[in-house]
Amino acid sequence: MVDASPLILLGKIDRIGLLGALADELVVPQAVAQEVRAKPGGAPALDQIGLRPGARIASEVAVTPELRAWDLGRGELQVLAHTALVPGSRAVLDDLAARRCAQALGLPVIGTLGVVLRARRKGLIEAARPVIDHLRRVGLHASDELIERVLAHLGE
Repeated sequence: MVDASPLILLGKIDRIGLLGALADELVVPQAVAQEVRAKPGGAPALDQIGLRPGARIASEVAVTPELRAWDLGRGELQVLAHTALVPGSRAVLDDLAARRCAQALGLPVIGTLGVVLRARRKGLIEAARPVIDHLRRVGLHASDELIERVLAHLGE
C-alpha cells in the first residue's frame, strides 16, 4: 500500500520500478491516486505504476475509528486501512504522524529511504547515495543524520 510522497518522489527520479521490484503486488488506494494526480509531476508516476505487473488502484475501504482518531490525511488513512485489512502487506509512507500511527497499531511500515535501502541490499541499485542525493534534490525531506545512518548501515 503506497502513499503519495514515495510515489511522487520515486516517480520524479524515474525509480518507481524499485517499488514493484520489492513487492509482489503494488497497491495504490484511490485517494492516493487522486492526490498524486493533483500534484505537479504526479501523473507520470501513476502512469509508471500502471505499467507494472501486479500494480493496481484500489477502491476506498472503511476507516476504523481507531485510525480516524489520528487525524491523518485521506490518503494516509486509506494506506493504513488497506494495510490493516491485508495480512502480509506493508504501508509505504513518509509522513511522520502516519508512520507513528502505523507503529502504534502494529502495522508494518517503510518509507522512501527504506525502499532505497532494500533496493541496495537486493542489488537493484549499485549505490544508495546517488539515489538518495537525487531524491533530496527533488524534495525528500530527511535530516543529514538520518541519511548518514542509512548510508553507514549499507557501508557507503
